[in-house]
Amino acid sequence: MCEGCGKKPQAYHNRRLCYDCKPGSKGRPRPCRKCGSTGNYWSEGLCSRCHQYAPQGPESCRDCDAWGVVRTTKWLCGGCMAWRWANPVVGVCVGCGRNRYLDRHRSCRLCRRQAKLLRQPGQPIDVAGANRQGQQLFFANMHSFKHRVRPSVLPPPPVLYGPRQPRSRAKQFHQLTLQPVPIITTARRYAPGDPPDPKMAGALDTLVSEHSSAHGWTIEKTRQARLSMRVLLAMRASADLPIRASEMVSLIAVGLPARPILDVLAGADMLDDDRSDPIKTWFDRRVQGLPEPMNGELRTWFEILRQGSRTSPRSRPRDAVTIRTRVNWSMPTLEAWAGHGHRSLREITRDDILDALPASGNPRATLGRALRSIFATLKGHKVIFVNPTARVDVGSFERRIPLPADPHDIQAALESADPSRAALAALVVFHGLRPVELRDLKLIDVRNGRLHLGGRSLPLAGPVKRRVTRYLTERHRRWPGTINPHFFVHQHTAGNTTPVSRIWVNKRLGMSAFALRQDRILDEVVATDGDERRICDFFGVTVATAEHYTSMLGHPGLGRDLPPTLVGSPTEGPT
Repeated sequence: MCEGCGKKPQAYHNRRLCYDCKPGSKGRPRPCRKCGSTGNYWSEGLCSRCHQYAPQGPESCRDCDAWGVVRTTKWLCGGCMAWRWANPVVGVCVGCGRNRYLDRHRSCRLCRRQAKLLRQPGQPIDVAGANRQGQQLFFANMHSFKHRVRPSVLPPPPVLYGPRQPRSRAKQFHQLTLQPVPIITTARRYAPGDPPDPKMAGALDTLVSEHSSAHGWTIEKTRQARLSMRVLLAMRASADLPIRASEMVSLIAVGLPARPILDVLAGADMLDDDRSDPIKTWFDRRVQGLPEPMNGELRTWFEILRQGSRTSPRSRPRDAVTIRTRVNWSMPTLEAWAGHGHRSLREITRDDILDALPASGNPRATLGRALRSIFATLKGHKVIFVNPTARVDVGSFERRIPLPADPHDIQAALESADPSRAALAALVVFHGLRPVELRDLKLIDVRNGRLHLGGRSLPLAGPVKRRVTRYLTERHRRWPGTINPHFFVHQHTAGNTTPVSRIWVNKRLGMSAFALRQDRILDEVVATDGDERRICDFFGVTVATAEHYTSMLGHPGLGRDLPPTLVGSPTEGPT
């Protein structure tokens, strides 16, 4: 050891002094011949970290400066050893400017961890910006999850009952797009560029293929869906998940299908449905001309009807058709009150209600029901003080007179070359199905020559069997791999499990399905001479409805000339 300080070994064999005590050295030792260090010289041209006989205490990692490494691991922590094995390229880091082992983003491990530490949810990693103000050091070999302390209190079990809560959109963050990616469109070619994350693109492409094979998509539909998914990923500014439904607008703009992508992402729980509710957009446009606070009071009533209320007074959510109907019934009166100077529904009195209501008939019933819904709901939730519609007789709806349909239109539907139209018409003409029963009819409901509807089992008539068989043959020919359990499908519902819409049923029939059912009930009334019991059992209606139809027995409009193919009662079977 040095005779001067006694703390370091001698620098030369012939002089028993270290570099710090040797006269004329000024404490400038030569660099270590192994690692190049100039601040920790020990002996024989080696520093204390490289000399095998120097004291070996814990030091900092030579790559990430983490404290707690020893010489047996070559002064590297476990994370940096794995980093060197995965990233063998050495270069200048974009964050700290030192020569280190770099990843594909040209950042070292310490700068990468610092960037992940300061990264905001939903934002991309900015290595240069995160390391501009310094770095947070850490202890070595403590980055693994298995070294973390487990909590002593277990989390509560998940709730397995009750309604499913919608995903909160306020906690989701997304990378905003500075400038949309241009798309070069030519004949059957789209060139938006490569997706930002090839691994995610490959995983989503596999997901589309699996979804298409499970739902029986055609080869062309699968190809279009895979192309749409790749174009969508290439146009996105980041690779964050979940994907927003509003981003599908860019696909529609270039003529690519968006519905298959929505089905795939929704099935994999990777879709953030941020689309605005159509009924809410329509309501906002409808009430935008009303003054405040009447506008806010109506919005409160609208939200209670749309979402329901779990607090007293409790109520269930209403259908969108019900909300639209009540708004349309009440808006002329509300706009008239606003024009007369009323700015709030609290100013409306009982006399205003009586003055606004028509004398009688359906106009009085429709307006009265709509206003009663508004004021009763707001009074129950303590938005207004008094319900002015209380104890006001608004009358009742007048039932419409059922009228027969044109027999030539019925015959054209039954003899149509379209198998779906003929099957729809046969089920209504012969068995009187409701429109909702046509839409919800399943394949298993038609079996063994019988039609099973809820608790009823009806034998299929001969003409119905022939038309149903023809439709099922056409259905299997066009969509052999569909998994849609519904009886009636078309090109859009064959790739999923949703039923057809009411508009599709009426369009395919060429007339209203409800009017065709009314015609069928009237025919049964004539054939059975007004047997109410048979009407109730065969069509599944109440006694009051059966009485309403049998009251038309002597109406002159029922005495009509039928085409030869429709003579007789449809319940008699094949003719």
